[in-house]
Amino acid sequence: MEINIAAATEAIAAAHPDRDALVSASGVRSWQEVSERTRRLAAVLGAAGLGLHAVVGPSASVSPHDHVALYLHNGPEYLEGMLGAWKARAASFNVNYRYVAAELRYLLDDASAAAIIFHECFAPTLAPVLDELTVRPSVLLQVADGSGHDLLAGALDYESALAASTADLPVDLVEGWSGDDLYVCYTGGTTGMPKGTMWRQADFVVAALGARQRSGVEYDTLDQLVADARGTVRALPAPPLMHGAAHWNALSCWLAGGTVVIQQVVDRFDPVDILDTIERHRASSLLVVGDPMARPIVDTLRDERRHGQQRDLSSLRHVLSGGAVLSTRLKSQLVELLAGVTVVDVLGSTESGRQAVARSRSTDESDIHFEPSATAAVLGADMSRRLAPGEDELGWLAQSGRVPLGYLGDEDKSARTFPTVNGVRYAVPGDRGAAPRRRAGRAAGQGLGVHQHRRREGLRRGGRDCSEVPPRCPRRGRVRKTVGALG
Repeated sequence: MEINIAAATEAIAAAHPDRDALVSASGVRSWQEVSERTRRLAAVLGAAGLGLHAVVGPSASVSPHDHVALYLHNGPEYLEGMLGAWKARAASFNVNYRYVAAELRYLLDDASAAAIIFHECFAPTLAPVLDELTVRPSVLLQVADGSGHDLLAGALDYESALAASTADLPVDLVEGWSGDDLYVCYTGGTTGMPKGTMWRQADFVVAALGARQRSGVEYDTLDQLVADARGTVRALPAPPLMHGAAHWNALSCWLAGGTVVIQQVVDRFDPVDILDTIERHRASSLLVVGDPMARPIVDTLRDERRHGQQRDLSSLRHVLSGGAVLSTRLKSQLVELLAGVTVVDVLGSTESGRQAVARSRSTDESDIHFEPSATAAVLGADMSRRLAPGEDELGWLAQSGRVPLGYLGDEDKSARTFPTVNGVRYAVPGDRGAAPRRRAGRAAGQGLGVHQHRRREGLRRGGRDCSEVPPRCPRRGRVRKTVGALG
């Protein structure tokens, strides 16, 4: 089955209309409310002529969609913006809100942004950039945030625009939702200019969001996905939603019929607020980005306990890290402080999706052990062949199977990052890796994992996406790669 996210979420909303879909400082929104609001947003975009303009077939660098920029802090509007754009058959893309004017101008021009949804606080930065764009976006939707800025010239108030719109979408539009519709995510440009990674949604939901049956096989029907959408997950993605790992976590939760929880303090990372949010809204999972976010949480918990403060965090079952590997020490401390919690490290990137996962439930673990996906691989240093277990060569971590089409508007970089080797197309994001050693009593390539080198523990795995760096971290610091071994 080729899953389309708009169609999948509509089916879940129809099956569970009264279930919580979004919880934030602005209140609780049910699945039915999110469905209606995102349909209204789609109608706003469609009324301006935005959507799908040409079916060009799978292309490494060309998008057939109009592109909707999401220039927002965490909030309901971010996820509504993604879903509403897809329902209009446009494609949203993430904007790093830490960009200065020149960086913002480059990004919006590179994506040929036809619409921008932005928080009011970013209006002063956006205003002069709009006049310098090659083509001015036809839709500007300003989200009020209390920062005291007037509407930009030509902009509509987001809530007013939705209220004046309709939730009734053309039948041919809804019937046209396709697994070929694109998901676009920009890397941050820490090793060059930002690049828009383009995925077919059908590939993205499997390879990046992990939408599979419990048996591990892909869904055959939408009814199967809806039946599995039990709604038991209440996910709190703590990083900015402009970070791929954060909105992947949210979308994965939604495809499981769950509830996305958004913290109250969104302009910086506040560990006390994160813990308050978990406790108040009974979050069952928390996403962080490595040690820089996990350490303040651990420090806060320890400080509170020293002062006799005890929190009820019994709802929390999983702490996940995406975009950076947690150190063994921090993982052990999290397991110690959060009774019953499993700590999960996810190895992957914008260009590869999920490549491997490591789970920790014990405080005495002395190593990080990753179990690779069936499509993960290590290519040789010259990327001419796949390394076999036991080969003593430092190569490149790679992913086969469902991988992105390429980079928007850049055929050369697409060809380099997504090469075809011996008839198999791979995603090679740029992380070094080594083939695993053979183990006595185990067949080569079976049950082998990724083993992070101890000297590299806790270093940021990616190195490309500045939106992966949590608040208070420098955007242009030197980033070292993680070296792993993969089966």
